[in-house]
Amino acid sequence: MIMTKKYLLTLAAVLCCVMTMTVMTACVNDDNSAGSDRPSGQTEYAILLYGYGGRNLDIGILGNMMDFYKAKSESYGKVKIACQYKYSSAEDMQKYWFDMLNEKLPDETVKAIKDMELQTVRFVVDNTVNAPDENVLLNKEYIYGPKDNYVANVDSLTNFINWATKACPAKHYILIVSDHGGGYQPHDDLPFNAPSQTRGVLYDQSHTPNEHFTASSLKYAIGRANAHMDVIYLDACLMNTIEYQFELKELANYFILSSFTVPGAGGSYSVLIDELAKNTGDIETALKNFNKASVDKWDKDAAQQAAQGSTDSKWDYHDMTVTRTSALDAFGAKFKEFTDKLVAAYADESHKAKIDTITKYAFKVNNERPGYDLVDYAKSIVDALPDVYDDHFALEIGTAFNNCLVSQYCSDFLMNKGLSVDCSIMLGVEGNYYFYDYDREKPEILKGHKIYHADGKLETYKSGVAEPEVTTWPSTLADTYEQLSFDKATGWSRWIKLNKQLPCNNSPVEMHFAIE
Repeated sequence: MIMTKKYLLTLAAVLCCVMTMTVMTACVNDDNSAGSDRPSGQTEYAILLYGYGGRNLDIGILGNMMDFYKAKSESYGKVKIACQYKYSSAEDMQKYWFDMLNEKLPDETVKAIKDMELQTVRFVVDNTVNAPDENVLLNKEYIYGPKDNYVANVDSLTNFINWATKACPAKHYILIVSDHGGGYQPHDDLPFNAPSQTRGVLYDQSHTPNEHFTASSLKYAIGRANAHMDVIYLDACLMNTIEYQFELKELANYFILSSFTVPGAGGSYSVLIDELAKNTGDIETALKNFNKASVDKWDKDAAQQAAQGSTDSKWDYHDMTVTRTSALDAFGAKFKEFTDKLVAAYADESHKAKIDTITKYAFKVNNERPGYDLVDYAKSIVDALPDVYDDHFALEIGTAFNNCLVSQYCSDFLMNKGLSVDCSIMLGVEGNYYFYDYDREKPEILKGHKIYHADGKLETYKSGVAEPEVTTWPSTLADTYEQLSFDKATGWSRWIKLNKQLPCNNSPVEMHFAIE
């Protein structure tokens, strides 16, 4: 399998690039409490990368950081880059890095890498020093903080942003959060009231229980930083959800998100630098070109693997969307109107039958999680109920959504099969939602599932066992989903609680591979 930022797989081909990483400079200032006054030397853009190896992503994200040095030399006069990155454990690096290589690394390199286990590094990219050295990235000079620093902590992210904006003062900031992603699920997005709560992106797997940022904690961490982000880029799988978009929309002008998987190497960062430098007065053109270049590169990598006889490329169903946050409120208003009409129409038996059929076959994004294609679902309902939604409404809600899109590209596979997704949304039945445990090697095999009830009850079913294990999950629908900015704007939880039809339980994308 291909390593993606969802599955625990690996992509060793990037290693040769990582081993020729050019020099990084140390932090320009060890004081991490940035003041309100920015130093002189302000550039147009600064890219701030906050990442974690996520057990199996070290080789990919290190390749991303290497890519920061591949932009055109003139671009660095307009774009600066600051990074904070946490390495995985030595055990995980051995399993997902060294053991997968077809070539043996020098012993001193292996030792240097293992010496960095669970260490966090901070640095500012300095393209003026061009002295490739396979061990330069492993210089302990860049270590920041204690070993096994807790990177999913809100203070850690806020501190990094404040340090980075002081180290690289700019007119505009692009924040990249790079690691595994899990989309939106209420049990993964518990109320943010303590550092120990679980979080849906950047899973710190060296901490129990795999703590990560939620929509609310990510909002808190970014929102209290000393600078506004022009772009928030979650370089992780499954994060193009309407729930995350609404929760973070006040914090940035644009989002870069993916509905499906993201290859371990992530976006084409050198292209991002060049496009920002070339289009200083037109950020939308820069982001659109970066979007296309990244997906094109992923397609090229998949085709190259297929040409070499690998069957792993079939897992490379990837996409990327650039969203304009200024248009989200208008879309939310139309979606509230859609929800109001949907809830009212469900009381009519003839309407209910049509709606239930659409829900039963709703396009699921990922086999496990309760995210479904928002646009396909809404459009199907609007088209099926012309006496509820007239032609004007269909045009208006479609226009409102399209106004949110700067660009959207997906893999050749998704396009050719008609399986692309614009954005995901959570569906449930009578206030409950389901998590399915499929075999990742054989996605046609269902090992069990969990039912998260609105009142906090949790039923866990295992294959071959008749009775479920009944426990609780640590919250309720009212204290999670109903507290989201999206739900407050649209009242979508009304439909999650009213709907009586269980949505489709597998993704047509992932099941396509199961029957190949």
